[in-house]
Amino acid sequence: MPVFGDGVRGAGDIGMYAQNFLLSLTARGLGGLPMTMLGFYADTVREFLGVPEDLKLLFGISFGTADQTAPANSFRMGRIPLQQSVVVHDTPGILDAR
Repeated sequence: MPVFGDGVRGAGDIGMYAQNFLLSLTARGLGGLPMTMLGFYADTVREFLGVPEDLKLLFGISFGTADQTAPANSFRMGRIPLQQSVVVHDTPGILDAR
């Protein structure tokens, strides 16, 4: 990630790119795992991959074919209702059940 301003907008853009990248992997039958922990080892990753010091490491993404027999890959999170996590302004009824 290039240094630009406070980095918040760049990080947001990169996050949206990552989300779409992960969705494209899924559409192709692959799995992906974003790893922010790599940021703690930025110097090691930078040295190994030859990444210039003027770039920041925000996260990495491992991807490949998921092992469907692994217990972690069968776990599914539940979801809370949208009304508990979304604030809607001046659009009455938008979250009503259809």
